Amino acid sequence: MNDKIKVLFLDIDNTLLDFDAAAAWAMEQCFQKAGLEYKSEMFAAFTEENNKIWQRIERKELTMDDLFYVRWQAILGHLGLEADGVEMEKEFRILLNLSAVPVDGAEEILTYLKEKDYCLCAASNGPYGQQINRLKKADMLKYFAHCFVSEKVGADKPSQRFFDGCLKELPGVRPEECMMIGDSLTADITGGRAYGMSTCWYVPSVEKYREEKSKSGKPADHIIHDLLELKKIL
Repeated sequence: MNDKIKVLFLDIDNTLLDFDAAAAWAMEQCFQKAGLEYKSEMFAAFTEENNKIWQRIERKELTMDDLFYVRWQAILGHLGLEADGVEMEKEFRILLNLSAVPVDGAEEILTYLKEKDYCLCAASNGPYGQQINRLKKADMLKYFAHCFVSEKVGADKPSQRFFDGCLKELPGVRPEECMMIGDSLTADITGGRAYGMSTCWYVPSVEKYREEKSKSGKPADHIIHDLLELKKIL
């Protein structure tokens, strides 16, 4: 156990739950319902446009409410298709609630960290109900002392307000006693580091890690390519 660290903040999407797998399945179902042909290579357009929108939310150029209206319009526009983007967003969110695919090693590492007596906190940008439902469906909610989701906190990662909201619920805990673990350099690592937390970047793709390292040196205090590598750190 790392005696300095008492509280672990864990991102949800693409850290504990495989968001990409859930989103690809939901996208295919949405296309079928809208009478559109779906091809697996179209998911790249979803990833690109969704990432752009979330980056704009992190920069406060868009709000969580805007996400509802702009996400599928952007994806459909990228693909040169026409459909009701708002209806697709409604259906997409319903389907996401039905899907919770754990990332390899997620349950094992949560069990390990809980047994080590760390205070585990989920820390996610997204709709509160959706994220809680997905954790329940994956039988992961039981591991967490707190679930901090941007919609309920009232601010998004990486903002200071998000982490202020989290620590308000953890009286007596200092930022240096916390570690932020996640897959997003912008939301998780930049946010946690700026707040004074230790950081651990989960990056399954070695190629992506090398690319970022060549641009910015060591982007986080710890870097792992498999969740079970946390056992060497904590």
